[in-house]
Amino acid sequence: MTLEIPRTSRAAVLEEYGQPLRIHEVSIPAVGPGEILVKVQLAGICGTDVHQSRGTLTIKPPLPNIQGHETIARIVRLGAGRSKDVAGAPLSVGDRIMWAHADCGQCYWCQVARDTVLCSSRQGYGFANPSLLRGGFAEYEHISAITDVVRVPDEITDEEAIGVGCAFRTVVAGFERLGGVRFQESVVVLGAGPVGLYSALLAVASGAHRVIVVGAPARRLELARKWGASHVIDIDEVKDPRERQQRITELTEGRGPELVVECSGVPAAFNEGLEMLQKGGRFLVMGQTSAATLPVAPGIITGKALTIVGSVSASIQHFYKALQFIQANRTKYPLSDIVTTRYPLEQINEALANMASGQEIKPVIDNRVR
Repeated sequence: MTLEIPRTSRAAVLEEYGQPLRIHEVSIPAVGPGEILVKVQLAGICGTDVHQSRGTLTIKPPLPNIQGHETIARIVRLGAGRSKDVAGAPLSVGDRIMWAHADCGQCYWCQVARDTVLCSSRQGYGFANPSLLRGGFAEYEHISAITDVVRVPDEITDEEAIGVGCAFRTVVAGFERLGGVRFQESVVVLGAGPVGLYSALLAVASGAHRVIVVGAPARRLELARKWGASHVIDIDEVKDPRERQQRITELTEGRGPELVVECSGVPAAFNEGLEMLQKGGRFLVMGQTSAATLPVAPGIITGKALTIVGSVSASIQHFYKALQFIQANRTKYPLSDIVTTRYPLEQINEALANMASGQEIKPVIDNRVR
């Protein structure tokens, strides 16, 4: 099967930090050996996109760039030699795929440490020059020959899968680095955005005794309950961190939780997590991406004998595992409820603003919407 491909693709381009993205017509690159051209179905928007557009990420990508790093798309052209995904499933024009940032496979982190997410020469999607067409806020996207892809199972809907593109695969990778949730642990999740919601979901599915989600707004906390959280604490109602800690202490037999998962991205949440952990507890930090600093009392870490694990991004195996989880649990949890609003590409700035305000859980750019 062959599909007609235009010469250009509309794309939302970030030209200046703190300014609205602008729609451009970008030339579609030729598809070389091993490369793939896809037509974007859905492009999710997350907190990283908000920080990126404002210029507040720890590392600022060069300008201009096309944002959008969580994408589900259909193949429109396969380069010579590209016939299978990472699990050996055959690929054809029309198949839906997802993909990770491309690791070089040659640096110390890829070859010796075998921790490819730390690759020193990663080829990113959603952060590159428009001429490369490697961002999801566009009609089409160009996948390089060294990029690993995974085919999305037919029974999984776009809405169920879109979170795999960023939040869900990040959580799968973080829990793997942590060593998983121990059976019948009490878990507190700080933050009720997509990373927090998927963290609560995996904690529930892993056999946690109780899962407490701390965040806002109420719409997100409602989804946390649908996904199995036993308790939620709305920070719009319980504004004092000391009161939140008191409630959590009461819910955890006076000891505090064994595991805290930080997903909020708010620097102050780091200290809040340290304070509430029980002695010997573990702290998984996934939400901190800003360059902001704050005072920390290191004696809390040694005094409680805490284990702190930081985790960033994910590799293609985490996409695959997240999709497997969805395939096995899609009738048990309303996973598509993560998507709150569909926006056409022309409304990208409105979508980013609504994500920043907390109005949305997971807004998506849907190229089928006009």
